[in-house]
Amino acid sequence: MPSLSTAAAAEQVVELARRRGDAAEVHLAESEARPIQFESNQLKCVHTKCTRAISVRLIRSGRIGFASTTDTSDPAGLLDRAAASAAFGQEAKFAFPGRSAYPNVAVYDPRVADFPIERGIELGREAIQQVLSQYHDVQCYVEVSKSVGAERLLNTSGLDVQTRLTGFDSSLTAVRVGEGGILWVSDGESSHALVADFPRYAAKVIADVRLAEREAPVPAGPRPVLFTARAVGLLLQLIESAVNGKLVQKGASPLTGRLGDQVLGADVTLYDDGTRDYGDGSAPFDAEGMPAQRTPLFERGALRNYLVDLQTAGMLELAPTGNAARAFAAPPRPEATNFVLEPGSDSFDGLLAGIDRGLLVDEVLGGGHSNVLAGEFSVNVGLGFLVEHGQVVGRVKDCMIAGNVFELFHRVRGIGSRQETHGSTVTPPVCFDGVHVTGGD
Repeated sequence: MPSLSTAAAAEQVVELARRRGDAAEVHLAESEARPIQFESNQLKCVHTKCTRAISVRLIRSGRIGFASTTDTSDPAGLLDRAAASAAFGQEAKFAFPGRSAYPNVAVYDPRVADFPIERGIELGREAIQQVLSQYHDVQCYVEVSKSVGAERLLNTSGLDVQTRLTGFDSSLTAVRVGEGGILWVSDGESSHALVADFPRYAAKVIADVRLAEREAPVPAGPRPVLFTARAVGLLLQLIESAVNGKLVQKGASPLTGRLGDQVLGADVTLYDDGTRDYGDGSAPFDAEGMPAQRTPLFERGALRNYLVDLQTAGMLELAPTGNAARAFAAPPRPEATNFVLEPGSDSFDGLLAGIDRGLLVDEVLGGGHSNVLAGEFSVNVGLGFLVEHGQVVGRVKDCMIAGNVFELFHRVRGIGSRQETHGSTVTPPVCFDGVHVTGGD
């Protein structure tokens, strides 16, 4: 039997479900990714990866079934497998939505679609040469990756929406091996838009290598610590988990039942925003067809919302927030889109100048073995510097920091005035008092 087109297969699944009296939803996704990789200062590979998938979620006898495949030749069989799994599925606490009004969110950049492989190779070589011109003993690793794709979502309630999207990832990492160990420094970004500022990445890498040439002792004890925008991401990941509706519904989040409570300090405002143009987590609609939105999470420290999909919203008796996400082989789940910390009024230099003896942390390694669900962390400092009297003295090694994120955000010394985007996290630098630092003085 010849294979149906993916679009025809999806439409057939919806029609078959409708005839059988089932409520059903079909998700189509296809993409082509083309990564370019450099390793140890040399071009390693250029390859292309194409994916195409179709998944079905249905409600039969009040229970949820799911199935997925990359084979579009048997729509009826796909629907049958989803129906069979419904016998063991969770009780549905939602109905599939119809079409809504959707925000105009930019997620497709033609510059990405047209970006030539040759230019990516050229950018990688230029960045490596920029670093090697200053430090010839450094090994550089570069990735330049573009993707072009499309998604379509349709269901038996009349929903039929689709979007095209692009993605671009660029990064530069430098590794330097010396008598004192290994130094890793990196910079880069990702977006739906073309982001390839390799001269800036190389300048950052060179500056970090230079700062790390001088070693300094670890300032053990409770200390003020200035987290760069990149390092703040560790702390926000813990908060993001705590406001995930699935963990709240299971009672695994420390924020369960605390809507309206003053959880963070009064100078902290956080929100989730799926409507940011070209944001890493942006889209006009989520994985269930709900409109993307800007959802306040903490307003001046007070907890306002959890992030939920349709099923979780139904179980918690809350309004959906447009935060359904999905992978090819799994049903939707709640997930943040773009996690945004509002800026403060302090310059980075001003935050640094206010530290008499403490740390500047730019990168951490791992998530530690603490109670992450409770907001606790204990991590190695991958790239950090001793600060004395407002000046960076040198790199610290064999250093760890630990604390509880909810307690730390009550001890905010200052929040930077300029946000940076790192993946789907948008944040300024933040300085905290009383971070526990270990490693010996």
